[in-house]
Amino acid sequence: MAAEILTEDLLRVSLQRLSREVVKTYPQFGELLAQNMLRTCGLIPDLERAEHYRELGTLLTDLGRLYLAEADMLSTVDGSPPG
Repeated sequence: MAAEILTEDLLRVSLQRLSREVVKTYPQFGELLAQNMLRTCGLIPDLERAEHYRELGTLLTDLGRLYLAEADMLSTVDGSPPG
């Protein structure tokens, strides 16, 4: 149980930091991350939390793709190949 709480606390802290950074470049994702972060609270039943974790995972994957695409675009501006 203690490990589960520690993991949830670390997840929340990581998501808070991520939300602050994301807002700088993609403000629309900051609100979505904050909403999903609240739904990962240990007081919510496991099945409901599992669904929120899936939604959050999908959102983070999409966000990662946006950042990678932006990095590729920026790296090709000066003529160098992406990647």
